[in-house]
Amino acid sequence: MILVIGEALIDLIENRYQAGAFNAIVGGANANVSIALARRGTPQQFLARLSNDRFGKIIRERLETNGVGLDHAVEASELTTLAVVSIDSQGVPSYAFYVNGTADWGWVPAELPTDVQLENLHAKAIQFGCLTMAMAPGNAVIEDWARAHFNQQSVTISHDINMRPALGFDRETERVRVERVNEISHVIKASDEDIEWLYNLDSADRGTAGRIDEIAQQWVAGTSRIVFVTRGGSGVSVYRDGGVRFDVPSRKINVVDTVGAGDTFCANLLGQLYDADALGTDPFDRLANLSDATLAEFVRIAGVAASITCERAGCEPPTIADLNAVLGAN
Repeated sequence: MILVIGEALIDLIENRYQAGAFNAIVGGANANVSIALARRGTPQQFLARLSNDRFGKIIRERLETNGVGLDHAVEASELTTLAVVSIDSQGVPSYAFYVNGTADWGWVPAELPTDVQLENLHAKAIQFGCLTMAMAPGNAVIEDWARAHFNQQSVTISHDINMRPALGFDRETERVRVERVNEISHVIKASDEDIEWLYNLDSADRGTAGRIDEIAQQWVAGTSRIVFVTRGGSGVSVYRDGGVRFDVPSRKINVVDTVGAGDTFCANLLGQLYDADALGTDPFDRLANLSDATLAEFVRIAGVAASITCERAGCEPPTIADLNAVLGAN
């Protein structure tokens, strides 16, 4: 089972054909990952703090309808987090957030599973990232909890960086935080835009690609850690120990929007690692045993899953049947 911990919020998504009209859609990077895992058929549980307000009930219904496990979700008294999402003419989203004092960030240690509970859940991996690891005070609680499991080598820890600059975070503070969380992670996923913002790189600078390579290898840090850098329509770069980099091209599509594409990629990558018994105790050893060819195929399939989401409005990850149909047609 894969345990996903993090935010489940409401996206107020602007109608790209009717300015000022919004639809309330269940979102949040970690909620999206859980739904994508469930649709894929991968055993999962979503550890979230779900408000008991009306939006919280909508979130719970969406998750349950998609088969997301909520056995350990927390019923919270705080209000639901809101994100206002505007989609440009190219289908690319921009975000504004209403986050102060909302349910997603109020974690206390007693709300997190104990070692015994994780063992009883047969948890093979912990997936987190995005706002959950950026927003105080809960981020520090989760980080301490994850660090203990990293030191125990009891589960694979996967970190999807997924930056949200629109919230006004200090760049240097965020860089230090991300690097610290990366040190207790076995699998790291970031977009090229995440890295460009974190390290204040100019995407128009011809040297940016080389700097991203350097940064990704610094994150690998001489371990069996694997770093995945998504590059939109240009595919995915994979970084491993020994200066290894290989690239996997993306499937060419007509993009409707990119909401949830990275979350879908992450879920389908983890799902394949789970199927291959590459998650669990002694995480670095398991990852080291994966060949580059096997990993490249996992990335290719995860990329196809993400591309299907991009062909749909909003975050609607494919089921395993949807994915297999597209794979069989190509």
